[in-house]
Amino acid sequence: MKKLVSILCFTLSLAACSATSSVPDEPLQDRYWRAVEIDGQAVQVTNNRAEPHVVLAKDQRAHGSDGCNRFNGGYDATQGLRFSRMASTMMACIPPVDVMARAFSTALTETANYRIRGKQMELLDADGKVRMRLEATFLK
Repeated sequence: MKKLVSILCFTLSLAACSATSSVPDEPLQDRYWRAVEIDGQAVQVTNNRAEPHVVLAKDQRAHGSDGCNRFNGGYDATQGLRFSRMASTMMACIPPVDVMARAFSTALTETANYRIRGKQMELLDADGKVRMRLEATFLK
């Protein structure tokens, strides 16, 4: 019986260790956040286009690419996360890049909150639905 209890305790401790992440959460700011999924669809970069990404600087300025057009504007992360005063270039985007670019821009516009776990960030709308998943890398 003692042996069974020891094995059970050992097994539970292994499960607890595997459940904890050894990767610290990335900071929101000064990271290159590369989009990996928008509205449940995997992001695929094609035709030598820029990958969709966003950089949030400490001065409350945001910039990046939707995969076709460059953008910049402001953001506020004091209560959730909201993007504002966004401006974008107006390049002609060919399918399927145009669909992804619109989805990226819409997801940013509808962002109300975020959550970071390790190197992954999720942008959430006002209903708490995940609109976009991003992955952090150091600034390029």
